Amino acid sequence: MKKFLPLVFLASLSPAFATTVQNLDSVASAIQHPEGKQIFAEQMAGATPAKGFGELPQGLSEKQWIAWVAPNEDPDNLILTGAKSWGKDGKYIGIACFADNKADAEQAKKYADNTCPENYSNGRANKLYLGVFSWQNPQLTPIARSEKPLNQLSEWNKAAEKESDDESVRPLAYYTKLDLAPYRIAPDTLAFGVRGGYSDAYSGGGAFYEVLELYTIKDSKIINVFSDLVYYYSDIAGDWNKDGTRQHDISESKYILKMRSAKTHGFYDLERVSLQDKSSQIFRWSESLQRYAP
Repeated sequence: MKKFLPLVFLASLSPAFATTVQNLDSVASAIQHPEGKQIFAEQMAGATPAKGFGELPQGLSEKQWIAWVAPNEDPDNLILTGAKSWGKDGKYIGIACFADNKADAEQAKKYADNTCPENYSNGRANKLYLGVFSWQNPQLTPIARSEKPLNQLSEWNKAAEKESDDESVRPLAYYTKLDLAPYRIAPDTLAFGVRGGYSDAYSGGGAFYEVLELYTIKDSKIINVFSDLVYYYSDIAGDWNKDGTRQHDISESKYILKMRSAKTHGFYDLERVSLQDKSSQIFRWSESLQRYAP
């Protein structure tokens, strides 16, 4: 039987940009993509990530927001809120990130970096909730919400759990930003993205994986319809030089998502394209799964 492997694993088999630099000072200039440059800046220079989740619209209090988007969560466990304008008519997509308890929330906020960070007790992202709403006059008008945290909805996490024997394939450990590119997956259906990832630490280096998840609205609920790797970066320390510095092996893979004109069951096919060798994979809508599948 042919076994389906998550594409995070397939990325290691597909061509990637790779180079060796002579020392740590040369790493930044060898990184080709902004995702990797940001990772390097955060890891080596302590740079703070941009506010990838935005801010709640003026006049909308955190108390009012979380009472709707995550009514079963304790407000004392709140780590982060945010929202970004989406489309027209005063629509927004907002988030609320919660820890398991007040102590963990306070610890996470102490080292706040504008993300929904890792829950170190289980190695997964803390509880991130999504909500789509209208804010006008000013009044919050609910449209849809996730009802459950994303770590329970994520198709990526479900696939990763089945690959427990592969240490490079893991559930998402943090969420970093909303991706509001116009992902029109059907003539009357607009999806939106949430980006997250995880990392592996090595002696003298590490690897970082970024995953794009697409969500859409169905019957006042937010559902996950696509999840896949869109960026991979690794920096592994190599041979020692005579002057005491160390060489570094840099690898990158980046993918973009395209909407194709062809449709399956009324939804546009998605094409995931490698920027390295232009290879691609097509994802089509599955009626039985109610999401995209390769």
